[in-house]
Amino acid sequence: MISCLVVVNPASGGGLARKRAAILCRGLSRSCRVAVIETRHRGDAAEMTARRGMDVDRVVAVGGDGTLNEVLNGLMRIGTGAHDRPELGFLPAGTANVAVQAFGFVQNPAAAVKFFLETDSRPVDVGVARFNDGERAFLLWLGAGFDAVVIDALNASRTGRMGLPGLIYGLPRMTAALGRYAAPPISVSVDGAFLGVAASVILANVRVMAFGAVVDGSADPFDGRLDVVAVPPGSRLNLLRVVRHMMTSGLSTLHGVRHRSGIRIRLAADDRVPLQLDGEPAGGLPAAVRLERGAVRLLLS
Repeated sequence: MISCLVVVNPASGGGLARKRAAILCRGLSRSCRVAVIETRHRGDAAEMTARRGMDVDRVVAVGGDGTLNEVLNGLMRIGTGAHDRPELGFLPAGTANVAVQAFGFVQNPAAAVKFFLETDSRPVDVGVARFNDGERAFLLWLGAGFDAVVIDALNASRTGRMGLPGLIYGLPRMTAALGRYAAPPISVSVDGAFLGVAASVILANVRVMAFGAVVDGSADPFDGRLDVVAVPPGSRLNLLRVVRHMMTSGLSTLHGVRHRSGIRIRLAADDRVPLQLDGEPAGGLPAAVRLERGAVRLLLS
């Protein structure tokens, strides 16, 4: 009989995660052994997954993109490769849900019961960023510079409003944060070759970001590469052009933007540059990033 650990962020979606998890667990319990744990604060999901995930076949994260990222980080502490780790499933209950756009996860909890019992998993690439104080993994993307400034501002003003309402509510704080940000130059190297200096950098494992924005249309989480998209220094008015391009044809196609793919990337700056992983604040540069090919088995339709 399959064993399953369900990791729930009860705060996600204004309580929606707990309701969805209850439906999922009732259905799963008819055919497999189910254990449920709820997080209490940031970091809980990673710690609980690392501690209890080694004893189950599958781990299902129920919450938003941040919950999925924490569970991923917990899984990465188990074993040395995909086949040493339990399979990873995701039942979205957040508001941005970029992972749904990227991977097409089942959103209906009743439908997810059959899906998690019968679907096959597929090894997916995982990025790992090393900092002075340790490592953190990401499934979607890593951003350094302007997008991380926005994430920091949204996180500081988080009041339960997320998604588009949260973006609108936090707009004054984001505008002020971007106005204060000095945009120190970021030195970018890909697989040992210097790519150049940038004002902002995104390492994309998937093609999309929040609200339908496109980083690079060719980014593929199964190709064994990270797509590095570096925005050159310039006037802050160019930010409007960058955003417009991301909502239409994709950031990597914008004139002047540098695009490479690789498996080892180094980002450094002389002054503080904020960093985000999968839409969550992650400190600042410098960072050394590597791609681990097929590191986790993801439950996909």
